[in-house]
Amino acid sequence: MKHIYCKTIICYFILVLIIPTNVNSQSMINKYWQPYFWFVGVNAGISQTALSNHSTSTTPGIDLTKKNSFLVSVEAGYLLSKYYGISTGLGFSPYFTQLSLNQYSNTFNTIDSENETYERRIVGNNIKENQRIYFLEIPVMLNFFLPMFKTNGFYLQTGLNMSMPIIKTYSSTGIYSYSGYYPAYNVTLNDIPYEGFKSNIDCKDEGDLRIKSINPELVAVGGYYFYPDPRVKMSLGLLYKRMLTDISDYSKGQPFHLSIEENQIRSLMEGSEKTTGNSIGIMISLRYFIK
Repeated sequence: MKHIYCKTIICYFILVLIIPTNVNSQSMINKYWQPYFWFVGVNAGISQTALSNHSTSTTPGIDLTKKNSFLVSVEAGYLLSKYYGISTGLGFSPYFTQLSLNQYSNTFNTIDSENETYERRIVGNNIKENQRIYFLEIPVMLNFFLPMFKTNGFYLQTGLNMSMPIIKTYSSTGIYSYSGYYPAYNVTLNDIPYEGFKSNIDCKDEGDLRIKSINPELVAVGGYYFYPDPRVKMSLGLLYKRMLTDISDYSKGQPFHLSIEENQIRSLMEGSEKTTGNSIGIMISLRYFIK
């Protein structure tokens, strides 16, 4: 009985999808697929985004947590036939990510306020950083269609975005300890105000990220479309995007110190070998054909 019930439900949805569409197709055979080639459209969706900051020897073991985001865009295009076309437009797409680093340690030689040379030692734990980059996107897309009937079918859009950051920020928190070793006296100073030698300080900081001004991004969207009206096309698809190059604009090969003093924390991106981004989500589209 259970198997019969499941098969009945499946058959019902198949009939709902196919029969009305097919009936409409036969009754409107001269109405649909008229030469409406120019179109404008709007797209919106939700996604999970990630900014991968590849670890170095200074910051090993960075964990990444993807964050929910959204995307919106407008487009215009031209259908060369009912099987393919081209489009472009303007989009807005934020990337959000949280990075975690359980343990951090670093040492470097410096001079204190009395011109004494010493080794500054920093230890950090429970470090979390939130990165937020809002991209303005200009896509160049190829559109492919596989009509099943006159009014519905499957589609694939693929191409490149030129992604330009307009907002690029980070915020960081962690528990840090700062101490100083003086080799001339063979003594280590900690838990004193002098030179900020403090232990287990709850630190936080925020600032701007350095992101390249233009970043090429691969885009692919595929799914199902249908025409509720000869001039209107609606579609629902799965979205995938990936930055093709390192988006970080920080100098590579320079000494990196995540934190030097209390409430002064640099971004983990600055100490990474490279930074890439990707996004996976669902997108709804609405197109209106002009002529």
